[in-house]
Amino acid sequence: MSGPVFAASGTQRRKYDVCVYGATSGGVMAAAALARLGRSVVLIEPTRHVGGMTAGGLGWVDFGRASSIGGATKNYFEAVRAHYAGENIKTDGWSVEPHVAEMLFEKLLAGHEIEVVREARLNSVKMAGRRIRTITLDKAPVDAHGAPTPQPVEENFLSIEAAMYIDCSYEGDMLAKAGVSHRTDRESRDEFGESLAGICYSVPTSDREITGEISKKTILPLKIDPYVRPGDSASGLIPLVSDGSILPPGGKSPVIQAYNFRLCMTKGNFIPIEAPANYDPKDFELMYRYFAALAKAGKPLVPGDLYFNFGREGSSTPRLLKITRLLKGKTDVNNAASISTDYVTGGAERYANATWAERSRIWRAHEDYQRGLLYYLKTHERLPEWVHSELANWGLAKDEFTDSAGWPTQLYVREARRMVGRFVIDQKHCEHPAAREDSIGLGSYSLDSHICQRLVKDGIVVHEGGFYARDIGKPYPIPYPAITPRAQECENLLVTFCLSATHVAFASVRMEPPFMIVSESAAYATDQALTEGKSVQGIDVKKLSSRLAEAGQFL
Repeated sequence: MSGPVFAASGTQRRKYDVCVYGATSGGVMAAAALARLGRSVVLIEPTRHVGGMTAGGLGWVDFGRASSIGGATKNYFEAVRAHYAGENIKTDGWSVEPHVAEMLFEKLLAGHEIEVVREARLNSVKMAGRRIRTITLDKAPVDAHGAPTPQPVEENFLSIEAAMYIDCSYEGDMLAKAGVSHRTDRESRDEFGESLAGICYSVPTSDREITGEISKKTILPLKIDPYVRPGDSASGLIPLVSDGSILPPGGKSPVIQAYNFRLCMTKGNFIPIEAPANYDPKDFELMYRYFAALAKAGKPLVPGDLYFNFGREGSSTPRLLKITRLLKGKTDVNNAASISTDYVTGGAERYANATWAERSRIWRAHEDYQRGLLYYLKTHERLPEWVHSELANWGLAKDEFTDSAGWPTQLYVREARRMVGRFVIDQKHCEHPAAREDSIGLGSYSLDSHICQRLVKDGIVVHEGGFYARDIGKPYPIPYPAITPRAQECENLLVTFCLSATHVAFASVRMEPPFMIVSESAAYATDQALTEGKSVQGIDVKKLSSRLAEAGQFL
């Protein structure tokens, strides 16, 4: 691991041209680009690993259109192909083992003079007018599971002063502490005129989740009873169903899409997934009722509903688990359809503004949920025998995430804060894109929001907030003003994951490839601001676009 050793005590002080917060996939791209440009750079990471979700279990990359990916991001995926070619394995580069992804990110960092500080998280931001002057960090090693610890072992152990800052974290902690405007809710349908925005209901179905109001666009609806004693509302709700209000469709909502872990499972040399210490099969009654409702509808679950990209035994729309084939017998296990690995009632809406103690609880609760779910599927006597036997063949890959017993070291924070910057990307900018002179990269993935809530309406379980618009047409430009705060708020900060977008647009731009692309572009922008002696808002954007094109970025 590269980076400085922690001081035993006392606050260290260091000075750099640029500070990048978050050694995510985007953070690595930004830091490497800055080093290539000759800038002194420090890269701060709260966990002990680099690469974020790309190295943290998301082995099946949501890339959209390959033709939209340029610059160093394109080079990274070419490096994936080259690595496996060296092992005589043919791959398109869009699937990768987690440890290989992390190795490639580490190699990228090691090839440059970059200070990497791990297991350090932001404590405070000190402003000087409209500029961040210094930040202070707490030393906070993660626990044995890779989760954040509730309390640091040493507060304010390191002070960083930089001329420019880039927030590449999934949570947007730096932008928040700098006082930059942001939001954590979902906009109403009317706020930006977005057809997919706001509260939207759907009934669990026998097929992939369908967007729309409860009375529309549903196929073979499943009537799942939400009550402990079926039909008796006085008996209370079963776990994994919330008692939130049913509000009019189209309104704004404080609840965002659910999180999960992307597991790397294998049938070979694996670590069995055991029940968590707090396991109670009653917590997964909803899953049993899902099985029962499908059977009653004449569409029982079958083994193919577990698999994607497995040829004949797989499905294009898995309904239980999305076990996607990677390489060397490994898989990327993601949520599938109605009731699966997304912890819908897990508190995603609280995560961004939570204390580290609460974040730790939420992180561990997600692990407990997914471990409990898989153990339930593997063992519970009320489920079909084929489920038990099929799941018994799978476990966590022993050679992945070796310092956390095979469990991924990054919670999939699909959405947290979203900056309210100088330009807000919304649905129309994704679906009906126009050329822009201030583009710094392209997005091309579908508008994809996972379910946000699981509620009760008219005595049955309904889902709220999920949508998937399969085709957005053509790649759309991501404007430079979408990563810049308003000038009156901060002049030396760029934000590349929690950028300025509505919830609907963010459902596309949140994918890892555009995050990496935009982060590299942000590095060029900060370098130019330093050279020109200007704020990030004041640089010559036409010159920036020209430099990005020369660097191979598609705009």
